[in-house]
Parts: sequence; structure tokens; C-alpha cells
Amino acid sequence: MPFLSGRDRAGWQIEPLGSITNQTYRLDVGRDSYVVRVAGPTTRYLDRAVETHNAAIAAELGLAPPVLFLDDKLLVTRFVAGARPLNASDLADANRLQQVGDLLFRLQRSNHPFRGERHPFGEIDRYLGQYPHARAVAFRRALQPVESALARSLRPLAPAHVDASAANFLLGGDGRLWLVDWEFSSMADPAWDPASVLMQRAAHDDDAAQRFVAAILGDAGEAALARIGLFRTTLCLVAGSWCAMEAAARGDDALMRTADTYLHRGEGFFDDPRVPRWLEAV
Repeated sequence: MPFLSGRDRAGWQIEPLGSITNQTYRLDVGRDSYVVRVAGPTTRYLDRAVETHNAAIAAELGLAPPVLFLDDKLLVTRFVAGARPLNASDLADANRLQQVGDLLFRLQRSNHPFRGERHPFGEIDRYLGQYPHARAVAFRRALQPVESALARSLRPLAPAHVDASAANFLLGGDGRLWLVDWEFSSMADPAWDPASVLMQRAAHDDDAAQRFVAAILGDAGEAALARIGLFRTTLCLVAGSWCAMEAAARGDDALMRTADTYLHRGEGFFDDPRVPRWLEAV
């Protein structure tokens, strides 16, 4: 890495940071602080050239820290001093949720298209092809009407983060919000990211959620809310099948339990009595 070349390594300080599939560290070199991500062995299915392109656009938009280095193994960005990841309590706060919505609006309205495309059922089938988790396979069959309904009502794709978990939003000490970890980013249905955020909230149909959807999609009418509802259910299966695939590859029992948690949540969403109406309205 040219920007680290020749610098005295004796004073470097390295601190491990949390990550599910990768190894991530804070690296302090003199007065400069970086985040270094070492790709995990089970992430070979990701296209790092796509991530480089998309993360650079996000940085240009002021949504993400600049990428200083990225190849098939390593990612280095600036460390955001004084920042903390968001959590479920933040998403329950109407003002913080609106701040997240403003960031996603700026991303979707960018004039710079991302590389790559992701479609939820395509991702599900790819993960189940690697590990056919029985409960996820059964849920996949149950969601066939959802897949058909969404296929009948395609929307123009927009730049999307695709992994908009609360922990990937960093709140700086100055109140500025950043979005990190763009390895799954691509062009995707505009409902993907907002549905992913609402999937993590205990209350997902309150006034704050509707304002959030309207701020991003420009509409919170019946069809838009139906699409968000169906996507929220589907993304539970995306997350559950991904966790199951990763857990099987690594022998990680805790991550397999997380897969079941996502599937249980998705099954609960699918039992919502409004689902038949959403299938028609979308």
C-alpha cells in the first residue's frame, strides 16, 4: 500500500473490530487511523472490482469513508473517529430513522449507476444451492406467490447497499451518518434497502415508517407499502439462507441459530393478514 510504504512499523497500533465473515482491524499509524478488512475465506463469491467501483461512488457522494486500497484480499478506509454503529433503538427513533432515509434517498437518486445487479430470489437460490437448509427451502416454496407478484411489477433498478443493517450505519460524533461495508452493493429494486431497515424495527407500519418510505421512494401509497411489506418478508429469507450457508461452511452453530431467527421472523411477517392484499396491490 503506497500510503503506508516506508513508515516505521514499530509504532503501529492494531485493534480488532467486530465482523461476521471478515477480519476487521483499526490500524493507527502516527496520527492517521485506518480500518483494515481482511476478506474471509468464505467470501470468494463476492466481486471485489464491483465493490471498488460502487464504494468509490458512495465516497464521492459523501455517504461512505474514502476507499484507500482494495483488492481481492484487503480493504483499507479511513477510520471515522468518535463514531458508533446504529442499533435497534436508533431505528426506533423517528428522527434517526429519517436521517437514515435521507442517506438512502441520496444514494438512490445518484446519477452514477452501480455495477452489478442483485435480485432477492436469485440471491436466495444461490445461497440454497450452496446449502439447502430445510426450513429455508420450505419457506422458499411458500414465498412463490411473492416472487410472482414482484415479477409482475418490476421497478427500474437503483443503486443499493443491499446489506443495510443498523450496524453498517456509523453515527459520527458530529452527528453525520456514514454507511460502510459495500461488498454486496449493486443495482437493485428501490424497495430493497428501505425494507431491510424496516425489517429490523419492532414497529414497521407506524407513521415514522411511512414517512421513511415516502422520503426514499417518493411515495407511501398502497402499492409502495405493499412492496415494502413483501420485500421485508423476502429479505428475511435472503438473510436466513445466507447465514445458513455461511454457518454450514464454517461449522458455526451460533450463526445457524441466527439463520433460524431470521426465518422465524420472516414466517411471522408472511402470516400478516394483509399479505393477500399486498400481493394484489404491489
